[in-house]
Amino acid sequence: MQEAFYRKYRPASLEELVGQSDAVQLIQQQVKNDNLSHAYLFSGPRGVGKTSLARIIATTLGCDPVFDITEIDAASHNKVDDIRDLNDSINFIASSPGNKRVFILDEVHMLSNAASNAFLKTLEEPPAHVIFILATTEPDRVLETIKSRTTHIAFKRISNEEIVETLTRIAKSEKIKIGDEILKYISNQSEGSLRDAINLFEQTHNTFGDKANIDDLYNILGKVSNADMFKIIESINVQDTSEVLNILQSNYNKGLQPLDILNSLTGLFRNIFYFKYLPDDVNYLNISENEKDLVKNSNEYINARELSRILDILDELNQSIQSAPSQELKLELFLIKLIKPELASDIKSISRRVDLLEGESTLKPGSKKVQKVTQDTKENIEDKTTKKKISEEPSTPKSSPKDIGNFDVYWPKVLQKAKEELTPRKYSYLTLVSPEIDDQNKLILLINKENEYLISELNKSSDIKEFISSCIAKMMGISISIEIKAIDGTSERLVSENGFQDNINEVFDIKSMD
Repeated sequence: MQEAFYRKYRPASLEELVGQSDAVQLIQQQVKNDNLSHAYLFSGPRGVGKTSLARIIATTLGCDPVFDITEIDAASHNKVDDIRDLNDSINFIASSPGNKRVFILDEVHMLSNAASNAFLKTLEEPPAHVIFILATTEPDRVLETIKSRTTHIAFKRISNEEIVETLTRIAKSEKIKIGDEILKYISNQSEGSLRDAINLFEQTHNTFGDKANIDDLYNILGKVSNADMFKIIESINVQDTSEVLNILQSNYNKGLQPLDILNSLTGLFRNIFYFKYLPDDVNYLNISENEKDLVKNSNEYINARELSRILDILDELNQSIQSAPSQELKLELFLIKLIKPELASDIKSISRRVDLLEGESTLKPGSKKVQKVTQDTKENIEDKTTKKKISEEPSTPKSSPKDIGNFDVYWPKVLQKAKEELTPRKYSYLTLVSPEIDDQNKLILLINKENEYLISELNKSSDIKEFISSCIAKMMGISISIEIKAIDGTSERLVSENGFQDNINEVFDIKSMD
């Protein structure tokens, strides 16, 4: 039976360990100075080299793999009796002459409180020849009393570049031909885990050989194809419930489960979020070119306001679907809420219904509705042209629903421009307001009525208003008027909006954009 790649290419020395330069440097220095700690706590994501480094330390000390290294899975040996047996055996099991004995406890956070407490005395005062190396993916669950008795080393996720480089080296060694785009996609899907990336690489090759493509990876990962994802986006836009349900049924027939489909949807809307707000972020840049095309095309259908509504509903679904009696029904109801906002009762869906009633649509050119509008425009073009000539007044740029819905994307850019061009005092004024733009191209700057000084300053600072109008005209192509409005509870409103942003960050594991 062929040895698995992740075992075959497991690092055997400090120099071979990938992506953990800080940890390697610390251990190298301690080995050189002969001052290794009696106990370590290695924490970090799965598959990033914690256990590998523990074994490397043992072999660097000359430990015999059979007699001097003991690995214990704390997840399955987590009772107090297991730890008592370990404590009793430590002093009676001899090591090779003159060698250290290394005990590696994996998933140490799984120890019960009683077992952890029983381990404390031995951990604090082990025999001189014993070194403990504890490994965990959840350091917050490890007792502080254990942490205080160890040297804590935090492991980080391995970069996509380092993963691709490692996979390329393995492919060359194994004489495997595989495309760069597939390697990049594998690294992105592994979320910083080199072990997961190597396993997926091996599985892809064993299943599809040298002809593997991105769609093959979708099958392995249980993901919805890009073609089906875009059909779902189009169906949401034209409110075609039957098409979405047909796509769901088709993917069920392929063996995908509701959670697989939900993960695909979550990934797409997360990438749209990054494309709108953080287009240069590594989370967006590392997706495949096919996925980038999907995101860019989908973005044309979904403005920031609509995306906010979708993320809200996704948040609720991610929290509730695991405990739902029928995950299929839960997923179908979620998609129906996206397609038919009249079936949802949250405030963002109500706002979406108002948009639809007022004829605001984000349909792309080429759809029936847009074609009708285009035809109406053509029939009336002569009349409009005549009116324009008579009035001889410059037309006011009109905003499309897409422009208005995407206002939240542009306001941070206005603030950045203000920071660069306005005085610090005037820039600070804009950081204290809450902006809203209505369907009549009016920008309302909401200010807590108790801040009378700020209200007065903005009302008389025409240069600030002109600056904002100019920025929005250049960025969004629309002309706006500006109104200063004092209201009660602006701070509470801002807290609510920030709470929504925090919610998004927590659900999708997004770092702060500040």
